Amino acid sequence: MKESDIRPQDLFNRYLDLVRRDNETLFADRTGFIDIECPACGGSQIGRRFEKDGFEYRECADCFSLYQSPRPDEATLARFYHEAESVKFWGTEFYRQTAEARREKLFKPRARDIAALANRHLNATGEARFCDIGAGYGTLLEEVAATGRFAAVTGVEPAPNLAALCRDKGFEIIEATAETLPANAPRADVLTAFEVIEHVPSPLAFLKGLKRLMTNGGIALLTTLTADGFDIQTLWQHSKAVHPPHHINLLSVAGYRRLIERAGLACVEIATPGKLDVDIVGNTLKENPEIEVTPFIRRLVTESDPETREAFQAFLADHLLSSHIRILVSID
Repeated sequence: MKESDIRPQDLFNRYLDLVRRDNETLFADRTGFIDIECPACGGSQIGRRFEKDGFEYRECADCFSLYQSPRPDEATLARFYHEAESVKFWGTEFYRQTAEARREKLFKPRARDIAALANRHLNATGEARFCDIGAGYGTLLEEVAATGRFAAVTGVEPAPNLAALCRDKGFEIIEATAETLPANAPRADVLTAFEVIEHVPSPLAFLKGLKRLMTNGGIALLTTLTADGFDIQTLWQHSKAVHPPHHINLLSVAGYRRLIERAGLACVEIATPGKLDVDIVGNTLKENPEIEVTPFIRRLVTESDPETREAFQAFLADHLLSSHIRILVSID
């Protein structure tokens, strides 16, 4: 898989331009921004820091997570996601142009993986319930339902238009966030949250919300970005993965372990099965050759043969050094 398969460069750059315009319009007044401690471990000691599009990112000196602080409060972030042109663009134009590629490259493999996880970790063979947090357009719900593994396939989606779209496809949807789920929300045996936690105001509150939705013996699968990844560590403030205020939590592997423990969950498995780090760095350096990296890295990602790049990517994935992280948790 190549970056362009799921994130065409021109289309993604248009999205990032809209993000920057939204920031100028919706965050012109930043006097109400709030300082936070590390969202992973709660530490207050700051290591490296940089500014991106007028927002400050800090690296935790304790667990090396990367996070935005000061940041907008929850109400301001909610208004951003309701009004921002970049959000609308992602949900309409970007999704329309990449929907089928994402279905084939991302959602179908994820659905097979989810069914396999259920077979491996759950005792129930025909009565298990599945729930996706941040159901969006319902594509994953469709693919999971097609596996026939679950007795019920449901979703949690806070956006009214997307929740309605999922209902039109026949799925039961709770119109809320993980943090604001009603007390009587039906519990699920397998939960997923793909590329959600990097956006939320409080990762700790988010995981506690997932815990309330899990059955005893249930599991939750999360994917997100980690600051330990090769492309983020190499490109740092130049990384397109770092774009405020969408991606505000880019935690380290150690940070995720600390966060899971603080939420009262058990870490079953952490892996970084990413396939795009080398491709992302190479594409970014070709697009912006003035970015400073070592000559070794530049040659590796732009001039080495495909077999070498593929072997290096496999090394990153095998040693928790890819920026795409996969986390499996259960109730402690």
